[in-house]
Amino acid sequence: MNILDKIKSIWAIGRQHKMTAIGFDRARNIDDLQVFISKQIKQPIPSDSEILVKVLATSVNPVDTKMRAGYKAEGQFRILGFDAVGEVVKVGTEVSRFDVGDLVYYAGSQMKQGSNAAYQVVEADLVGHAPHNLSIAEISAMPLTSITAFEILHDAFGYDLEKESVSNRSILIINGAGGVGSILIQLAKYIGLTVITTASRPESVAWVKSLGADFILDYHQDLVEQLQHIQYPKVDHVAILQSTDAYWPTVTQIIKPFGTIASIVETTAPIDMGPLKNIGAQFSWVFMFAKGNYHVDMLSQGLALEKIGTLLDNGELKTTLTKTYQGFTVENIRAATRTVEEGRTIGKVVVVYDDEK
Repeated sequence: MNILDKIKSIWAIGRQHKMTAIGFDRARNIDDLQVFISKQIKQPIPSDSEILVKVLATSVNPVDTKMRAGYKAEGQFRILGFDAVGEVVKVGTEVSRFDVGDLVYYAGSQMKQGSNAAYQVVEADLVGHAPHNLSIAEISAMPLTSITAFEILHDAFGYDLEKESVSNRSILIINGAGGVGSILIQLAKYIGLTVITTASRPESVAWVKSLGADFILDYHQDLVEQLQHIQYPKVDHVAILQSTDAYWPTVTQIIKPFGTIASIVETTAPIDMGPLKNIGAQFSWVFMFAKGNYHVDMLSQGLALEKIGTLLDNGELKTTLTKTYQGFTVENIRAATRTVEEGRTIGKVVVVYDDEK
């Protein structure tokens, strides 16, 4: 950067516009009326590889609650929000995939301030063009969970997401009614996998059935016996979307030789990998923020979102939106977060911003 560019950059920072953001500065319980606060802060400026987005809607994910609960930087204002749909208002000099005015969607990175703000900067490689045939709320429900489900099937299990490209293979999805499970069921069916998933409550069973699950197991009962009953005593793949610790002994019993297991849920104690050795089975962690956090293969996420957008527009995939809060307010961010923290959410919870914001 030459001296003139530096002067322009300093001048631009000095005249930054203000914007509304909703965040927190210490880890408070959701029952605390001050758990989230609204502030006027400087509108961010995109770097050469970033875009600036006017946020139109966001959704709440379990990662939001975990990050708030474990927050240590007391006194520093932190903005959550790791799903967004919005309009591009500025592009960095190195950005070629997007133009001002494009409608985009993305999950972003934990290393940046989140989407619970009027404007957000995000690495362009992590972003996809939003689908055309869905509402703003329906689009906002999709990025984080879609990328995660995509990476389970593509990165961990080695599949290209092509229609009916797989035959005679099975997947067990533990917790199919949640955000990731709701996408993973649909994508697994799209490529041709036989989908077995867990659910218990009548509304959860109805939900996963509507998404295309072939078999539904009651996670309150013995999964090994239920798999034998449906004549799938062993499966090719397992996606652990809830309590890796609790399900690990079962998973190691029912995975096929040379099968693959992926989990998105951290463990609270060591798990025994020994049972996988003699059958040549593989285990993978899937953490969709890893690419953005460490700037590794970020474009793969942007391209995954482009693929997901096409599937949504073509009707091959449907949104997992189940609850919408209207208006960018502290009260709505708190209410949406409470809904997720209750731990019984089916699909996704979204907050749609007012147009003036």
